[in-house]
Amino acid sequence: MSASEEILRLLKSIDASLKALVAQSAQAGGKGIADDRDLESQHGNPVVKFHPRDWIGPPCKGRKFSECPPDFLDMLAETFDYFAGKAEEAGEQTSTGKPVAPYKRKDAARARGWAKRIREGRHVPASTERDPEFADQEPF
Repeated sequence: MSASEEILRLLKSIDASLKALVAQSAQAGGKGIADDRDLESQHGNPVVKFHPRDWIGPPCKGRKFSECPPDFLDMLAETFDYFAGKAEEAGEQTSTGKPVAPYKRKDAARARGWAKRIREGRHVPASTERDPEFADQEPF
């Protein structure tokens, strides 16, 4: 295979990859959705530490993302996106000097990923036990 053929093959591969990424982004309304690998990782199923301002359903504070209703997770994701934008505007950083916004966007993507799994029936919330840190919060 000549060098020009190899370059053309590589460019076609890049084009196909970009098209797939754009399609995935469009499905999420331009927002990221965590994949199975991320959701199964050590940090892929965080505990809910707050309720979005407009949430009127059952309390979810103290539950893991995988234990929450998909509508709640959608609203939580939007809230994380909002917080990420504010953190970016303010130049907010972690104690180690890293930007905070990407972490908030990662949590938003994880919330969307769990909501998608639950809606598709690939995960059925099994437990409603809360994290001990939030045991003193109102009951479900």
